[in-house]
Amino acid sequence: MIVLDTTILIDVLRGDSAARRVLGALAETPACSELTRVEVLRGVRPPELIATNTLLESLNWLPVTTSVAARAGDLGASFRKTHGALGVVELVIAATAIEASAKLLTLNVKRFPMFPGLRAPYKMSK
Repeated sequence: MIVLDTTILIDVLRGDSAARRVLGALAETPACSELTRVEVLRGVRPPELIATNTLLESLNWLPVTTSVAARAGDLGASFRKTHGALGVVELVIAATAIEASAKLLTLNVKRFPMFPGLRAPYKMSK
């Protein structure tokens, strides 16, 4: 299973060709944390709503369960000394991927220190 971070979805919605290639090359339908849905929808403008909803409907969605919430809290505590206060959204996305035994795809590699060797699947557009 592949879990996508918000950065990948935003790039797809912006028409980034590298992001679209990565998404199109996946052998399975990727999944996302429900918090990713919140992050995407909070920034959507009315003219973008149809395309955004079409993309969101094409993905599998993983709930924030009690075990995901507990894992997110544990991750935050574990990495606080070495990485400062990581964002709650990143912690929940990471915990979602870990609990699902999934690979995480993100451009925000520094925000996910709990995945040693994590690399961005493409270079961020400027």
